[in-house]
Amino acid sequence: MNERIIHLYALHKLGETRVRIEVFIKKHEFVIQPTQLGRPIQGHYCTAHDTYTSDYFLTDASKKVLEEAILKAKETNAEIKVYDLSTFRGKIAAISKGVSRPTWRMVE
Repeated sequence: MNERIIHLYALHKLGETRVRIEVFIKKHEFVIQPTQLGRPIQGHYCTAHDTYTSDYFLTDASKKVLEEAILKAKETNAEIKVYDLSTFRGKIAAISKGVSRPTWRMVE
């Protein structure tokens, strides 16, 4: 038999799994308060920068998907890998895996 098949069979018999659950979620950003970094020096406004303090929250669909994935991970003893669709890296990972909305899937 192939060594890989023997290894996977042995892991299965020992109760160890190599199953991973990939979770794709989407966070939304909202502004808490505007703030100013720095201060104008000698009347030059370009030395002070306006910025915003923000926070994030999960959409309802993302919360539901994450809860389902956590329950399934507990049942199957799988590890969870989370991708955020609102970040550049998360978008690239989702596009490469053919995902466009919050969802989860099992991968070996």
